[in-house]
Amino acid sequence: MASERPGIVVTGAGVISPAGPGTARLWEAMAAGKTFFEHPDGAGLPWPTAAVDSSEITWPAGKAWANASKYANQSARWAVAVARQALQQAGITGETEDVRAGTVMAVASSGDELSDVIPQLASAYRHDSRPLVKFLHDEVPDYSYIRGIPSQLGQFVSMASGFRGSNVAAYGEAAAGGTGALALAARLLESGELDRVLVVGVGAPLTVTGMAAADQDEPFGTRATTGAGPFDAERSGALPGQGAAAVLLERADAAAGTARARLLGCEVLAAADLPTAAGLAVDAVLTAEDATPVAWWAHGAGSVRLDRVEAETVPPRLGALPVTGSKGTIGNAFECSALIDTALAVESLARGELPPVGLLGRPDPLLRDLDPVIGEARPLPPAATVLLTALGQGAEATAAGALILAAAGGRTTDKERATA
Repeated sequence: MASERPGIVVTGAGVISPAGPGTARLWEAMAAGKTFFEHPDGAGLPWPTAAVDSSEITWPAGKAWANASKYANQSARWAVAVARQALQQAGITGETEDVRAGTVMAVASSGDELSDVIPQLASAYRHDSRPLVKFLHDEVPDYSYIRGIPSQLGQFVSMASGFRGSNVAAYGEAAAGGTGALALAARLLESGELDRVLVVGVGAPLTVTGMAAADQDEPFGTRATTGAGPFDAERSGALPGQGAAAVLLERADAAAGTARARLLGCEVLAAADLPTAAGLAVDAVLTAEDATPVAWWAHGAGSVRLDRVEAETVPPRLGALPVTGSKGTIGNAFECSALIDTALAVESLARGELPPVGLLGRPDPLLRDLDPVIGEARPLPPAATVLLTALGQGAEATAAGALILAAAGGRTTDKERATA
């Protein structure tokens, strides 16, 4: 993004992860060296998975929300929860008349379009005497939106935020899709169409069939012990995870919330192959003014191939930056993994520390000029700038994303962390 474009700030973030609700909770788990992998009970699967405990996730009160809960699946509930976290952190309770605000969803190519509800409706209608139009109106209050918007989850987020501007979705390759949603949101702000955009993504639990298909495309790791983490010499594959995240972006000149970080550049690109795409995405964000990263939040899949792509992309351009990543702690939450990492990078800038890489024991000597954070958090300079990278997951993936975040100034207080 060129310097003449309006400044964009991050004013709020929300995360649901296997560590529980909240960005601070996950950051502190990483700093403490915790990991959250376990084998699903009774599933007999060979892949350790970091799963979310939904018991702490609440649904809003009120008649409208009670009615909406009839057709809100788990993804919708997670999306609403992280959206409310981000808004609470920013101190925003809803859209005002003089503020143009919208939502962007980072979603998979399927699975969020009332897929759990449509079969139930079809079955219920077989024994219902109401005319079809009346039945749909009563049972699915916003039925008219099913064909009118690209993501049904976006309707729940709009309802939670009160944002009535653009409600769009970024459908992209898994893991890179989060940067695509952020890049789209940045363009909506830069163009002047909106002043505030809430970006939300959900990485729902994979089905057994989905996990098997992903494993055939690019094998998952089969152990979650020290040595299996990102950039480790003994790593053998990405580990699956779950989660959701929301990032609130605002134009700096119209921000209602306090800036927690500045977004200097964000891009997602596809190319003939993944290494080319990764290089192009990083080069694109490095053209931003003041874009001189002193730290790197990596995709860090734990895949032999993908970790090598990142190591061959970033250090040759920027040297041996201190690098961390979340996937050794909570696995890969796919569509929302880049949003989770963005929220964590913002938290790191606010705290002035970079947490260590989970499950990393011995850095791979073949990944030259890599300086991973191991064991304990590492200090960041007061005015730090962080590069974040995200790669498409899978053998045929050809998309990669990158963004650069800069500290907004100052450090967060304990009270501010309590709402993170």
